[in-house]
Amino acid sequence: MDNIGNIAMRDFVPFPDLHLPTLLIVYQLVATLMMVIAAGSAWQARGRYGLWYWTGAFAAIALAQLLRSLGLAFGTPTAMQTIGHIGGVLSSGLVLLGLRTFLGLPLRARPVLVLVGLSALASVSTAFMGWPAWTSLSLTLITSGVLRLWALPTLWRAWRRDGGFPLLLMLLDMGLWVGAYFLRGSTVTPGLAGSLDMARVVNAQWLLLFIALLMLQGLAVLLLINSELQRSLWALIELDPLTGLLNRRGLKSRLERLQQRASDTPGGSGLVVAMIDFDHFKSINDRFGHAAGDAVLRGLGKLLLSHVRPNDLAVRMGGEEFAVVWQAVDASQAQGLAERLRKSVAELSFDTPMGPIQATVSIGVAMPRAENEGVEELLGRADSALYKAKREGRNRVEHAF
Repeated sequence: MDNIGNIAMRDFVPFPDLHLPTLLIVYQLVATLMMVIAAGSAWQARGRYGLWYWTGAFAAIALAQLLRSLGLAFGTPTAMQTIGHIGGVLSSGLVLLGLRTFLGLPLRARPVLVLVGLSALASVSTAFMGWPAWTSLSLTLITSGVLRLWALPTLWRAWRRDGGFPLLLMLLDMGLWVGAYFLRGSTVTPGLAGSLDMARVVNAQWLLLFIALLMLQGLAVLLLINSELQRSLWALIELDPLTGLLNRRGLKSRLERLQQRASDTPGGSGLVVAMIDFDHFKSINDRFGHAAGDAVLRGLGKLLLSHVRPNDLAVRMGGEEFAVVWQAVDASQAQGLAERLRKSVAELSFDTPMGPIQATVSIGVAMPRAENEGVEELLGRADSALYKAKREGRNRVEHAF
């Protein structure tokens, strides 16, 4: 009757004839391939984004499976199987550290290393005590599940904040790993599987899924890095390297979205564009040198950032010309904001290599006249108001509402 029951269970499990040693070789080869790709990416990205940790995660599996194969060849199966199990725990720990590095979070490596170390010690102890290999496998699988589970809330918060398919794919892959680790750690035991032979069949099933998850993890990592590199490239295109503010290209792309959003704001409030230009900036460069002039430009950039809210924009248009975009303000508020900014510059002493330097600015302010007014027209009217301020004596604010 027991044999009949085992045959029935075996027939019920999909893919009952999977060859476990062959699957382990495939698992090792996939991990090696992912390791090579991650290592090449880490070298290309100069070690940024936690790539060396992720490379180590793939390498831990590949190396552990290689040592396991060598051990089996030299006749020490139980001890070498334990090494293969430890590789999975180490891989999960490195995945967690890589994720925290990528997201710019504190590493907190000590608790991760302690958990990995305790799991490895317990796994090795089972081999010396003569316990069956599935004991070590179950222990390390559940520990790996705990490590990956630790990463899920962090990934969820990052995806809710930033969105994007790469983070969603990594979140999905991590969730699948957690479920697979816990379920495999439970079902590979003969007590739950029904017999030792059935446990091996079930373990082969899970290993096939692990190979797919490993490939999915590699894809998610590559998509995350590609997304981050694209973001860095756009930052180079749309940010001014001297001040860290948006440049003219960045302003135009954002201003179009802000205009659409402001048109839906109740109460007639909307956008205000303030064009700002230093008065007699050429004389600063001529008297004190370009290093001092650059310091003054950086100082104004910092000041502008202090006069905008998180959703407003501070921009370096080029040369000594800057801009500020305030959202959800009316004409009277705009006048007060621009005047306060002018006074702040006049009262500030800019720190430079040649000592403190004082300077003034002229400001031209404009608000959209109609919902369909384009970006260039709005910037042009603000620029006209700026030149009017220059003609009227400088160190003043002019409006073009």
